[in-house]
Amino acid sequence: MNGKQEENRRVNGKFKKGKSGNPDTRFKKGKSGNPNGRKNAYTDLIKDFSFNKVNEKERREIIVSKLFQLAERGDLRAMQFIIERLEGKALERQERTNKSEPIKVMVIDDD
Repeated sequence: MNGKQEENRRVNGKFKKGKSGNPDTRFKKGKSGNPNGRKNAYTDLIKDFSFNKVNEKERREIIVSKLFQLAERGDLRAMQFIIERLEGKALERQERTNKSEPIKVMVIDDD
């Protein structure tokens, strides 16, 4: 270790609070560490492919049309997909209690 690293460390060898090993390479305040975001090749390919035209229609128009045809024929999954995209997914609610009481168990004997 060099002298600068030693002065930024505690006795146990871990860095002091608020200090890193090399302040010159830390992220600067107000600047993103990943300015261009993560690239996802599959998403980019699918988006590019969906804008291709087939018989004067974009592929995504054809797919949406097929989805609505399936829903009109009674396909519940197609209906659910459309509704979730238009209205949002239904919220699942769970009741939570903070009681510290023990759970009561009833024992029934068959005598």
